[in-house]
Amino acid sequence: MSTVNTTESPDVGHEFVKPQEVARLIPGLTVKKLAEWRYERRGPDYYKFGRVILYDVEELKAWINASAMSAGDGHAR
Repeated sequence: MSTVNTTESPDVGHEFVKPQEVARLIPGLTVKKLAEWRYERRGPDYYKFGRVILYDVEELKAWINASAMSAGDGHAR
C-alpha cells in the first residue's frame, strides 16, 4: 500500500485524509465520484470544516471492510 499524507489532530485523536488521497487509495474511485456520493449521501462518512472535506482513516477502513463482497453470491458480507 502506498504512503498516505494524513493530518492528525492530537486534540481529537483522528487521522484524516483528503478526497484526493481516498481516490488514490481505491482503484477506480475518483474525486468526482466521492463528491457525487457526498451529494447523494452515499459512500464513506466524511467531515466538513468550512469548505474542507476530510475522511477519518479508521472510519474509511470500516467502510471499506463493510463493502466487501462474498464470492459467489454477489452480496455484501
